[in-house]
Amino acid sequence: MALTLYLIRHGLTAGNAARRYIGSRTDEPLSEQGRRELLAARSENRYPQADALYSGSLLRCTETARLLYPMLAPLILPALNELNFGTFEGKTYEQLKNDPTYQRWIDSAGRIPPPGGESGRDFSLRLQGALGSIANDVRRTGARRAAAVTHGGCIMTLLSEAAPSVNRFYAYQTVCGGGFRLMMDIDTLQISEISPL
Repeated sequence: MALTLYLIRHGLTAGNAARRYIGSRTDEPLSEQGRRELLAARSENRYPQADALYSGSLLRCTETARLLYPMLAPLILPALNELNFGTFEGKTYEQLKNDPTYQRWIDSAGRIPPPGGESGRDFSLRLQGALGSIANDVRRTGARRAAAVTHGGCIMTLLSEAAPSVNRFYAYQTVCGGGFRLMMDIDTLQISEISPL
């Protein structure tokens, strides 16, 4: 069975505005600007209707889910949380650019973990588990369209792995409150027909 899945990045936070690495160790709320932007986009009908709603467990995701889909109760999936950036958490590129450990992490394209953080492989496996949880829930409920509120790194990782011919991680970068529409086969978890919201 095919599911239309909308992957939506949470709204803007103070950490996003400051261009900090805000991962799974930072649970900050949406900023006032972030709330305003989401409500404006919702009033313009930029978010498609959904039968089911999923969200990462961090406040910025749960707040976004409730603002965009107030009629649905989100199923909270911690596996949809952002990468654990370890000791890089809360820091900016400017603060890290001269750190050789940071440079090794960048050069590895995230394959090696940041100190005290999560490797790219572990992150990817966790995200595949989240897709499996969504598929299991959809089998139970019969939903045909679902929205999942998550993080930018999660969206880029899931979609760049789903479309290896593109093989461009940053091709799936999206602004806060942005996202992608895709089709997912709930039996194989294969993703196809990816397009921006």
